[in-house]
Amino acid sequence: MHILDSLPLLRDANRSWIFSLIRAKGSICRADLARQTGLHPSTISRIVSSLMEEGLVRENGEGPNARGRKPIMLSVVKEAIHVVGIAVESTFISAILVNLEAEVIEKLEIKLCDQTMETATKEIYTVIDDLLKRAEDRAVVIYGIGLAMHGIIDNDEGICLFAPARRAEEVPVAKAISEHYQLPVRMDNNANAMALGERWFGNGKGIDNLLAIKVGQSIGSGVILRGQLFSGSHYSAGEIGHVNVLSDGPLCTCGNYGCLESVASIEAVVSKGRLRMKRGEDRELLALTGNDPDALNFEILRNAAELGNSLALHLLSEVGTHLGLALANTMNILDPTAVLIGGEILPVIDLVLPKMREIVTARSFRILKNKVVIEKVGLGQDAVAVGAATLIFEDLFQP
Repeated sequence: MHILDSLPLLRDANRSWIFSLIRAKGSICRADLARQTGLHPSTISRIVSSLMEEGLVRENGEGPNARGRKPIMLSVVKEAIHVVGIAVESTFISAILVNLEAEVIEKLEIKLCDQTMETATKEIYTVIDDLLKRAEDRAVVIYGIGLAMHGIIDNDEGICLFAPARRAEEVPVAKAISEHYQLPVRMDNNANAMALGERWFGNGKGIDNLLAIKVGQSIGSGVILRGQLFSGSHYSAGEIGHVNVLSDGPLCTCGNYGCLESVASIEAVVSKGRLRMKRGEDRELLALTGNDPDALNFEILRNAAELGNSLALHLLSEVGTHLGLALANTMNILDPTAVLIGGEILPVIDLVLPKMREIVTARSFRILKNKVVIEKVGLGQDAVAVGAATLIFEDLFQP
C-alpha cells in the first residue's frame, strides 16, 4: 500500500510535484512555482486552489518584491498529515506521532524483556495500537507507519533479511503490519532511517553526501550519496559495525572476530569495564557499582566519566579510537561532506568525539583532513524514530 492511496489528489503527477516543491521551499509564491516547473500560471493557480481546498496548502502572507504587487506566499499545512515512526532497538521500542515538519506530537517508549523477534513484533503492535488511540483522541488521521530496526532489511519489500541479535531471518514484518492496520508501512535498517531523518530534518539537512553512524548495542551506518539513500545491491551497505578494527579482537555476533561492534558498542564497553574491575583496576568505579562489577551498566559508566573517573574516561577514549579508525577507512572510500553520530552513545558523545576526530585526522586522506564535519545528530534520541517516519514522507514527497 502507498500513502498516496489515501491522498488521491496527490496521485496526479503535477499536483504531487507542486506539493513537494512547496514543502521543500518552505514558503514560495505561485509565480516562482510556475518559473521553476515550467507549468502555465493558470495550471499552477488551479493546482494550488485544489491543494488549499484539501487543506494541504495555505497562504501565509505577502512576500518581498522590489517593485509592483507583493506576491502571496504559500506553505504546506504541517498539521494536514501525521505519520507514525517506530524505532525498534535491542532493549526498547521508541514510537512517535509526528506532523509534516517532524514535530513530535505523541511519544511512548517500552522496554523489551528479551531480544527475540517474537517479542519485538508483539510490542510493535502494542505501540501502534496505543498511538492510533492517541491519534483518535486528538481527532488526527494517521496516513502511514515507518519502521526502523536492527539488521539487514530489504527496504523494497519490508523484509528483515538477517538480524543477528534477534536470530531472525527472512521475516516479512512490514507486509504483516500493513495488512493488519490497512495502512502504508515502510521499513528500513535503523541507521539508514537515522541518516534519512537527519538529511530531511536534522544536522544533515540539504547535505547530498552524508554518513550517519548509529552507536548503541549494535553499530551501523546509513549512507546518503547524491541525495539518495544507498542500500547496496544486497541491502547491506553501511555495515560499518562489522569492519575489522582489531585483528585479535573478541567474537562478534556476526561470527567474525575484532569487528567494530565487538569492541565499541555499548555492550562491549560495559563488558570491558566489568572485566577490568574484576582485575582490580579501579576501586573508585567499583564503589559506584556497590562493589559488584557485574552491576556496572552504561548509566553508571556515564556518571563516572562525568565525575572524571580515569577508567570510565579511558574506556570511552578507546571507543573513540575504534570508531575513528573505522570512520577514517569509510571516509576514504565514500568522501562524505559530513558525518553524524547518534544512538545510545549520545549521552557521552562529547567525551568520545575528540579522540575520534584525532584518529580520523591521522588516518584519513590528506585531502579530507579538516574538511569533513564530524558532529552529533541534530534530532537527538528521536533521530531513528523520526527517520522511520521520514520513510513515509519519502513516499509522499518523492513518488
